[in-house]
Amino acid sequence: MKKMRECLISSVRVSLINQDRIVVLKDKEQERYLPIWIGLYEFEAITIVLHKIETARPLTHDLMKNLIGTLDARLLSVEITALESDTFYANLVLEQGGTQKRLDCRPSDALALVVRTGVPIFVDEDVLDRAGVIPEVEIHVEEGVSEANGEAPGDLSVFEEFFNKLDNEDKDQPKPESGEDGPDPVP
Repeated sequence: MKKMRECLISSVRVSLINQDRIVVLKDKEQERYLPIWIGLYEFEAITIVLHKIETARPLTHDLMKNLIGTLDARLLSVEITALESDTFYANLVLEQGGTQKRLDCRPSDALALVVRTGVPIFVDEDVLDRAGVIPEVEIHVEEGVSEANGEAPGDLSVFEEFFNKLDNEDKDQPKPESGEDGPDPVP
């Protein structure tokens, strides 16, 4: 059995560069994220639920959820099981009549069911290791002191030598007589 890690939906995003839709999963135990590109229709199916938008009729994923219940089955969880040639693979883990079954599906469809049912998401650890992203450590500014250089934000002391040099150069320059506007403009 593969080692699986529980993840949560962290965000659903639209790329500003090319308008791709992305669901970002977050490892429940650590700061590791898994971006999964999805189609426009699955993006809408997920965001409709996240934004609590009601529809007049059941959408495809609502139908799937209702169908599972009508067949006396229960969705237990969703598994992201593999990544091959830039394509993610997933399973719906169902229970029916005391028997557990796995049904192959696209991750985008599985995640659209997750937002409707609240079941957990499990991701194969190998997939997280290969495609997961760990954010870089950020520099935090606390109590007016930056950890990066120990100076208060807005502190211009690093420019003190530069300002002094400008002041000294300014003193050495002749000042224009009153009424003069300075040198003639270059045509």
